[in-house]
Amino acid sequence: MFDLTARLSDLFASASLTPGVLMATAFSVLAAALLRGFTGFGFALAAVPLLGMFMPPSQSVPIAICLQFVGSLLDFPRARRDGHWPSLRWLIVGAAAGSPVGALALSVVPASVARILIATITIAAVVALNGGTRLEQAPSKTMTSLVGLICGLFNGLAAMPGPPVVMYYMSGPFGRVAARASLLVFFLATSIAALVSTALVGLLDLRCLILSVLALPVLIAGTRIGEQAFRHGSDALHRQVSIASLGLIAIGSAIKGVSELL
Repeated sequence: MFDLTARLSDLFASASLTPGVLMATAFSVLAAALLRGFTGFGFALAAVPLLGMFMPPSQSVPIAICLQFVGSLLDFPRARRDGHWPSLRWLIVGAAAGSPVGALALSVVPASVARILIATITIAAVVALNGGTRLEQAPSKTMTSLVGLICGLFNGLAAMPGPPVVMYYMSGPFGRVAARASLLVFFLATSIAALVSTALVGLLDLRCLILSVLALPVLIAGTRIGEQAFRHGSDALHRQVSIASLGLIAIGSAIKGVSELL
């Protein structure tokens, strides 16, 4: 027992994991997980800036990706039953095609400019959604594939695949249960691609893996609490919270892009 304790202490020390870092990580993951549990999106977009307050992006991003992947994997059996698969299939196909193009475009367009552009488009869409813009019928396969393609472009340009697909489900005739489940499935697909890319470039070090494992129970607990709030809410409340969250994410992205330019 003493030997195991000593080994764990040495492991934590080698990874520079102080009680303050562990506590701050737990609170950051909890806040992002609550949002994810209620809306079905926003975990990485909330967790990365929160974690980034006390660690560099090279660590906060891999941790968020690891947790997003595991969380999505755990939620998949339930989300699969409620997700709207006719749209999901074409969204995922489009995103897979668009991601490499977005990554290629990133070699020409600075990431800061891409973030500002994405934020501008997102804010305009938020204004339209807040004004009551709704579609009476689900978009066609062609339009759905195009939305997926834009998601892929956004993912390759600035690691932000979420805004287009959130707008898609918030404006369509899907209902909050199907919309939330579909978002969880979609982000599982994008998190797999992100996890593979992160691993290939060597960013998944010991510290990131340890923090991800330790934060996993917090992610699960926060997601379950958010789910309970979702079950007791309404379609109108889910739409309002989702639109507000999307707007805050867009504003945060714009601020980050402008600060990177200055």
